[in-house]
Amino acid sequence: MLAARALGGASPPSAAPEAKGVDPVAVLELAERIMVEGGARQGSVGSGLGPQDGRRMLRAWLNEMELDVDTAGLVASMQAEDFSHCDLERRARRVHERKLTGAIEQLVATAGGDGIGPALSRVFAACLPAVPYVPAAAFLAREQAKLVARDGDPIRVAVVADGVGTVHGVTQTLAQLRERGIRGHEIEVIGTDANVDRRLPAVSEIELPFYAGLKLGVPSVFAVAEALTERRYDLVHVCAPGPAGIVAALIARVMGLPVTGSYHTELQLYARMRSSDERVEQIVRALLANFYARCRVVLSPSHAADESLRELGIPTDRVARWDRGVDLERFNPARYAPGVLPPGFNVLYVGRLSREKGIDLLAEAFLIARDHDPRLRLVLAGRGPEEETLRRRLGSAATFLGWVEGDKLAQAYASADLFMFASTTDTFAQVILEAQASGLPVLAVDAGGPAELIEDGRSGCLVPPDPQSLAGALRGLARREAIRERLTTGGLLAVRERSWKRSLDQLADGYALTLAGRTGAEAGTTTAATGEAARTGEVARAA
Repeated sequence: MLAARALGGASPPSAAPEAKGVDPVAVLELAERIMVEGGARQGSVGSGLGPQDGRRMLRAWLNEMELDVDTAGLVASMQAEDFSHCDLERRARRVHERKLTGAIEQLVATAGGDGIGPALSRVFAACLPAVPYVPAAAFLAREQAKLVARDGDPIRVAVVADGVGTVHGVTQTLAQLRERGIRGHEIEVIGTDANVDRRLPAVSEIELPFYAGLKLGVPSVFAVAEALTERRYDLVHVCAPGPAGIVAALIARVMGLPVTGSYHTELQLYARMRSSDERVEQIVRALLANFYARCRVVLSPSHAADESLRELGIPTDRVARWDRGVDLERFNPARYAPGVLPPGFNVLYVGRLSREKGIDLLAEAFLIARDHDPRLRLVLAGRGPEEETLRRRLGSAATFLGWVEGDKLAQAYASADLFMFASTTDTFAQVILEAQASGLPVLAVDAGGPAELIEDGRSGCLVPPDPQSLAGALRGLARREAIRERLTTGGLLAVRERSWKRSLDQLADGYALTLAGRTGAEAGTTTAATGEAARTGEVARAA
């Protein structure tokens, strides 16, 4: 209302075409700046923003709201006795959710093709109806928080997660966080999945492009805003640059809440391996750079992940360590259960059956080794896009358990003879800790996070990531029980200190760094990361 009055007058004849031609990325950048600076009581708020900028934004909003009026007509309708702000907001919500659903469907359908740029712009445009309402709710929540004394209260953290239940390590970590909590903190996990504390309604559930079977819920901007503004959170922890995480990071910035990000997955490598399209990889890389540039502290599980963040432009003084723990009560050799696995020498793999997990390398190495030792049997616990191909390739030499959880998973670990892992893209590899704790000798490739969890020859065996090296090591370990026993003993010793308490204490330290601002780098400052992030729109448009 105030914007319409301030801009005043009827829109010129060119208003409608101009509104339709507004670049959604530029509009949202302008909207974010206004939202962030709008609460200032003094200073050069909005410096560099002129009336034409406001007109373009207002026209874009009217266009996306499907309101057939100019600014003068909007003011007139809002002054009418029967006008209802609540009705207008409900319309905005309906329009936003409808357009977001369609935009996401288009984005999925065109991923990897020439239409990805326009599809991304359509997603941005679908969010425009929420622009007047989200900052208002955020500003009100921020002002209300100032009126309430919080001395002695626990630190309230909103952990926003996308795709809970689709990634083994992340799923286990969030489950432990919810179950154990952190002393002095009140944790609430928010997302569209079932295993959360506050479930967001999803306007759409999509199957990720190039990744059959992996689904992700897409919440509305309104739903995320309500979740963050209804409680007085001190900090927002975003786990991934998914739909909920991206929106939550933006809203937290509007509210003036510090943001912690955690780096779990090498999405840029996954995009390259699954799409074989350099444009898709560039877009994902730019998205990651933009997302983590907005975080005051980024929690990394390994030195390999540190390097990936450095390549994205995230300064090292904003990266802190958060590795994972293992439940030694659940995962231990006493879980051995006769008959759980078929006869023979069982080589276990746990995780997604997907190319980026090195499953092709693992299968090839196993078949080479089995040609020399028919006792070998591959047991796969997990599902993924390569499952059917693997079934045809491995035939009777493999047993597929599907997704296994809880005590059944612990029994599978303890009842196998060897654990093999061939991924070169994992930032940590939670499954290696679980295998070591279960008394399994571990064979893995010398790359990424796994290389930091294994002391070669003592707590496991590391080999170069090629089929012959992996197959040779598998054959040797299958023949030599004494070496397997030595690796088992070393693995059990290695995991003794990797408790979940230690891991969650590290997380608490990361939250303390974020709240203290000791890294000296607020999200949005001029760094190499934000320089990379600024190119997100350029990459999308170039695609």
